[in-house]
Amino acid sequence: MWGRQTLLCVTLVFLALVTQQSFLARLGIPGATPDLLLVTVIALAFAYGPLTGAVVGFGAGMALDFAPSTVGPIGLVALIFMVMGFVSGAAVDPRDRNPPVLIGIIALNCGAFVIAFAAVNSLLGDNRVDWEQAPSLVLTATLYGALLGLAVVPAVSLLVGKITPEASP
Repeated sequence: MWGRQTLLCVTLVFLALVTQQSFLARLGIPGATPDLLLVTVIALAFAYGPLTGAVVGFGAGMALDFAPSTVGPIGLVALIFMVMGFVSGAAVDPRDRNPPVLIGIIALNCGAFVIAFAAVNSLLGDNRVDWEQAPSLVLTATLYGALLGLAVVPAVSLLVGKITPEASP
């Protein structure tokens, strides 16, 4: 089970990272960039629980931190993704998965990521943080996260059920 679970998580994180960096970042839509990688981490945390959510979140965050277009200190995104993966996995009982609640958790996490990233960057002395744009970025990140969650959560649940049926509720 661990081998298949690890392979599935690594594959989904890789596909989400490549799609986000090569396609979603270049769409030119207003506001924040849709965060497919964070939505994928949260969907995997819903499927496998808080420990896997934290590990996948850390790995995905480090992959994003080392991506060429990322600005800011190395490890910051990994830390935030790790916390969000753990909290999301712990917030939902795998046997009692209500889709509106799952989408709400994803949307709140996407909005919270914008705030957490800006707050920690401000604390570290980054002058590029513009707090006047924060409300619109939080709103668009929340909206895009909810829309991505509508597609990603069912797809991840289906893949988890097919590839690692012993982990499915």
